[in-house]
Amino acid sequence: MPRIVIGKDGQIAIPPLYRERYGLDEGKELILEGMEDGLALRVAAPDVRKVYLEVTTRCNLHCATCVRNVWDEPLKDMDEETFGLVLEQMRALPELREVNIGGYGEPFYHPRILDMLREIKALGVRVTVSSNGLLIGGRADELIGSVDRLVVSIDGVKPETYEGIRRGSSLPQVLANIAELNEAKRRRGSVLPRVGVEFVAMRRNIEELPALLELANSIGASFVIITNLLPHTEEMMEEVLYSRDGDFQLPISIGWPVKSGDWLLWGVMELPRMSWGAERRCRFIAGKALVIGWDGGVSPCYALMHSYPYYIFGRRKQVTRYTLGNVHDSTLAEIWTSEDYVRFRAQVRDFRFPSCVDCDLRDTCDLREINEGCWGWNPSCADCLWAQDIVRCP
Repeated sequence: MPRIVIGKDGQIAIPPLYRERYGLDEGKELILEGMEDGLALRVAAPDVRKVYLEVTTRCNLHCATCVRNVWDEPLKDMDEETFGLVLEQMRALPELREVNIGGYGEPFYHPRILDMLREIKALGVRVTVSSNGLLIGGRADELIGSVDRLVVSIDGVKPETYEGIRRGSSLPQVLANIAELNEAKRRRGSVLPRVGVEFVAMRRNIEELPALLELANSIGASFVIITNLLPHTEEMMEEVLYSRDGDFQLPISIGWPVKSGDWLLWGVMELPRMSWGAERRCRFIAGKALVIGWDGGVSPCYALMHSYPYYIFGRRKQVTRYTLGNVHDSTLAEIWTSEDYVRFRAQVRDFRFPSCVDCDLRDTCDLREINEGCWGWNPSCADCLWAQDIVRCP
């Protein structure tokens, strides 16, 4: 391993191999972090590749699984000033590849969503939208050219199951809206936006999982994301399928051919982990992603973008929102390269957090009731279900 040498003049000499590998040109910022066994140099580069953008916390539905059932946060839309700052600052990120419109609200509930999508797409990035699918009717032509992937939440194949979970929605109407989009794609000779399905697996709907593949095939979905439930109430805690020991198993991953115009694609089902394990990996950090809330607050992941309660293996936990800056005060590049954010990402990459679920004191430790740990960075990712791949996002 090449050694970094401090010269007589006090300057650090970094070997050419490291300079080339990490793009350490003149003027590149490095952050020095003290470790238990010495020091670590962290590169502070504006290398954000993916942005999750929450344009609203409002929604047209009242789902049984939703955090709004226990929330006391404001239901607001991102205003034009905030969006303008976000757009301008994303334009300055040299490695940005994708913007995912989602968060804890329904994007198509925002009155300016179509304009927002066009302006984001003009950045030259891939645009993904997560939606309940009810408000896309009549907007098919406007989605073509501004959206690359549309992920629709379908938590039941039987209308009564679906509508019992997604209260206020109609499965036939959602399917009709997708059919309208597919017809517009066929008419205009476009394979985009690709349609995907997200399914929250619960006790009340898991028997319909095989039929979901048939439904996905019938609507031309090119992928299906199965995620586990993040329960916010004691009632929904009873719907959880995963466990510490993994005594419940989902079907194996399945693919299927998807005809889209003159193209034959291949559909893929992505399955979550069903038990707690030693391997922990944050997709947000690994994918160089950040999350922007409706008010411009920048968080490292979905799990920390709001304050809310949830239940993990029978124990209630209160999460406190964690932001590392706001677009009204600093640019996204400045926030991303700040010392706290660089150090936080390093902590999560190495996952220097306790494993609260495995701890012998888990039944008596008060820290498990909040998102803090007995050691490591706080807020703690100690029992994050996203890092376990138990809960998944597009």
